Parts: sequence; C-alpha cells; structure tokens
Amino acid sequence: MHGFAQNRVSWHTSRRSFSAWLAERGYDVHNLELRGHGRSRARPGMQAGFDDYIGDLTRVCEQLDRPFVIGHSLGGACAYAAAAAGAPVRGVVGLGALYRFGGHSPLLKVFTKATWKARRVAVKGVGIRTRLAGRMLAGLWEYADVAGYILPFSGWWPGSVEPALLRERLTDGMDWTSVQVWLEMSRWANQGYWDHEEAWKNAQVPVLVLVGDEDHLMPLGDARGAYDDAGHEDRTLRVFSLEDDGMHWGHLDIVLGKHAPDVVWPEIDAWISART
Repeated sequence: MHGFAQNRVSWHTSRRSFSAWLAERGYDVHNLELRGHGRSRARPGMQAGFDDYIGDLTRVCEQLDRPFVIGHSLGGACAYAAAAAGAPVRGVVGLGALYRFGGHSPLLKVFTKATWKARRVAVKGVGIRTRLAGRMLAGLWEYADVAGYILPFSGWWPGSVEPALLRERLTDGMDWTSVQVWLEMSRWANQGYWDHEEAWKNAQVPVLVLVGDEDHLMPLGDARGAYDDAGHEDRTLRVFSLEDDGMHWGHLDIVLGKHAPDVVWPEIDAWISART
C-alpha cells in the first residue's frame, strides 16, 4: 500500500517494479490504491480520513487468505493500524513507515505545527492535487537530487534513483491527498503520539520495520516506534545504511532505488517466506 498523496506507482513503474518482482516469485500481489488515489479516484476520497483508509485495507484483507501487508510511509501506518484493529493479516512490513510523525524532523515539526494552528480555517473535504508538484520536481530533478546533500527534507538520497525512473515516479506516482488526512497527521505530530499506539502494543502480529539511514521524511527516531512498541515477540528492525550496505538510503529509494532490488527486496522476500 502506497503512502501519503501517492498511488500504485510507488511499487510499479515501467522501469522497475517491486510488485512484479514479487509476482515472479510466486506471490499473489495486490497493489492497493486508497480511495481518492489513482484508479480509486471515483471513490469520495477527498472527504476521507485516516480511519477510512484503515477500513478500506481491512475490507481488502477480509477478501483474501490472511495476507501479508507491505506499506510504505503513510501506507505503513495504515497497515499497523488495521492489524492492531483486528484485520486478518499474517504479518506487516513497514518501509519508511509512519508510526510517530515529525518528532525527529525539524522541518516537518515546524510545518505541522503551523498547519495545526491554522486548522480552524482549513477547508476540510477538499483535495490537494500533488501531481502538479510532482511534475515540477520531475522537471527540476537535477536540483532536487543535489538538494538532498544539504537540505533536511529530500525524498530520496542523491544519486540513488536513475533520472528516467525518478521522473516517472514523480510525474505519475504523486497524485492527490485529502486535507483531512494531513490535518490528522499534523495532530499526531503536535500531540507527540499516534492514535493507534496502544492498540498496536497489544497486537499479536509479526512485524518487519525497514528504515533508511538518511530518510528525512520518516527518520529512524520516528519509524522505529513500530518495532519498539510491537506486541508480538516476532519483530525485526532493519536500518539500511552506508556502513552496512555500502550506500545511504532515503524515503523513496528504499522501495524503487537502483540498489533496492539487490538489498531491500530480498530481505522482504526472505522474511515473508520464513513465515508461510
């Protein structure tokens, strides 16, 4: 499941596809797009809140035979929350997945604080078209790529994604989002905890938490809470880093970066295979 303001392209592009890679290994793979995103845009997604996302995922899981759920960014938070609420899943894999939010990112902390203060004048039930921003970034990818060295809010580590794939990922993979969902995320950041933490602590679901060492959008300090608070004894935390893996890792490239097929994907395959 994709993250905030994204769609199915998070996992599948014309140049590299994690979902197709899994399918080649014999898995049945379902690339879920949340309501209001991608091919689910006919749903009333702009009025949706986070609980609607949880319900969407739960209904999909109920139609399958206790699937494993792999979530990136906000999609990981949906996976944790659905599992904690009793969705029939065998295990959860969070890739740069949100658990706590904005606690270890100075820029996000400032932005979410400003958003939360302005919540009374925010127009709920309205969607934000992030595809325009994606196309702008794609047109300026050379500058955005270099910015990762000096600015603390890059979505990927410089040089980690081939230019053509990165342009496709930004142009087609950024989509829409709901103002309501962003307000909820801002509340989590300002209150210092996630609404579903207590339920997650009691969830008896195996979990694999994967984090990049240079993920500026979901840094280790925020993401590892899903591992620290996991109620099941079968829990694993893996931090991809320059020291252990020969390169730095950011937020998008942990899924579709040039090194992901050799480093990240096999670990997920091995973890799931050991539990089937």
